[in-house]
Amino acid sequence: MPLTVRRERLEPFTVITMVGELDANGLANLGESVDAALGHRSPRLLFDLSQLSFLDSSGLRLLVRACAQATRHGGSCALCSLRPAPRTIMDVTGLGSVFDIYPSMAAALAGGPAESRASRRIP
Repeated sequence: MPLTVRRERLEPFTVITMVGELDANGLANLGESVDAALGHRSPRLLFDLSQLSFLDSSGLRLLVRACAQATRHGGSCALCSLRPAPRTIMDVTGLGSVFDIYPSMAAALAGGPAESRASRRIP
């Protein structure tokens, strides 16, 4: 299933929702939304993965790069609503530790507790 991306501002985040499969074919589409979101001062990105059915290494690399850029610009990066396949990729690679991960978008927007907090940052 091709990737579709929606970007919207929901304080305090710019929420990027992905629908479908994030692989090499969908990188350009997602990259445009990420670049636009990173144009804000102190960008706070929230990636909604509730409708993402597949995540490969190229997609994971883009998420890590976006998180690193947001952090370098005084912002932050978080993921929410991970489905089983993307969660498995995060667990297997150990890269879940570079993101704050929320159980739902509502929890993230409300500033509620994350299921897991980033324990390391990518420079």
